[in-house]
Amino acid sequence: MTATSQYSRYSRGLEILRQIGGENFDEPINSLAETSVDLSRFTVEYPYGDVLSRPGLDLPLRQLCTISMLLADGSAQPQLKFHMAGFLNAGGEPKALIELMFISVALLGFPPTVNAIGLIRAVFAERKLAFEPIEPSAGDGSTRRQAGLETLDRLSGGDVQAYFDGFAAGSPDLAQLSIEFAFGEMLARDGLDQKAKLFAIISMLAASGNRAATLRLHLAGALAHGVTREEIIEVLIQLSVYRGFPAALNAFAVAKDIFAAGSATIGANVPPPAVVESRADRLERGRATLAKTSGSSGDAVVRTFDDVAPDLGRMIVEHSYGEVFSRSGIDMKSRELSACAALAAVGSATTEIPLRVHINAALNVGATREEILETLVNLIPYSGYPATQQAVRIAAEEFSKRG
Repeated sequence: MTATSQYSRYSRGLEILRQIGGENFDEPINSLAETSVDLSRFTVEYPYGDVLSRPGLDLPLRQLCTISMLLADGSAQPQLKFHMAGFLNAGGEPKALIELMFISVALLGFPPTVNAIGLIRAVFAERKLAFEPIEPSAGDGSTRRQAGLETLDRLSGGDVQAYFDGFAAGSPDLAQLSIEFAFGEMLARDGLDQKAKLFAIISMLAASGNRAATLRLHLAGALAHGVTREEIIEVLIQLSVYRGFPAALNAFAVAKDIFAAGSATIGANVPPPAVVESRADRLERGRATLAKTSGSSGDAVVRTFDDVAPDLGRMIVEHSYGEVFSRSGIDMKSRELSACAALAAVGSATTEIPLRVHINAALNVGATREEILETLVNLIPYSGYPATQQAVRIAAEEFSKRG
């Protein structure tokens, strides 16, 4: 590579970084250069000079993909906040950031989404941006199954029936919840245009790793609904920047199969639920379940979303507690211990606060400190000593607070 071409990469990258970073765009790379000049240069040349400068996608859409990838990471809060601000600097709409959170709930869960809402608040506050909360959804929730089937048809492709049959055989309820909640509420929203929504979904799934079946479904859906192969390739090249080449190469392998097979949208025949409930029924049951585990503090946490998107708080109660935690298959103590194990196993920055919440909830519903510690120690063979030690430290701190 000639000195001229290297300079061109750097200068091109610096210009993209300026568009994203705004007035103090060079602070991160200058800070990095104090430790490693080469890494600072690489950070400009490859991500910005080679990838984000490519013409295949516009800059706001690229930023939306970047945010989606970093949400899946779960422990990149400074970078996530930087790119949220960068999305606005590149011309993105504030409302789109909030709408992206609903997709995050469906694909990544509540912990990273709740954490990201705090970052959005900080970005808005720093910009002195007045933001009107997104109005709660109208209606009683009785149409969400039909909305879910229609959304599935719009966003998915390939053999949808085979996909759902795969887990419906083991848990018909899981298929039902996926249709009604993930597709019928989260992904059915119209706050993002369809192409942006498809790119966000692909970005989150590809960045999550080991989601090949679901990624395959949505890649086929993207092709069936107007996204080009070239655009998908651009998203996956960008994935190499934010989740590394292994994740990008794995996603490319899935995409290659989809490109070879072509795609056709096929509706899924998921049997209707035996009992059709209203939103009010689910909310009432969710509030009762939440009160058992967290007392009045749980409802207070839910209300903290009222300034941005009240529906997010409502969905935590209605779905997590009204549809999942309230199920009768295992007792409440076992559910809370399972939640502690799952959160500790993920071990990201976004799961620390939820882990603290569920450690206390486990104690509230009758788990002993010894049972919680044994649950966490059981992670050693599967998540390793560092993750287990971190979880035990958090548990010890919560025990200490209770005396």
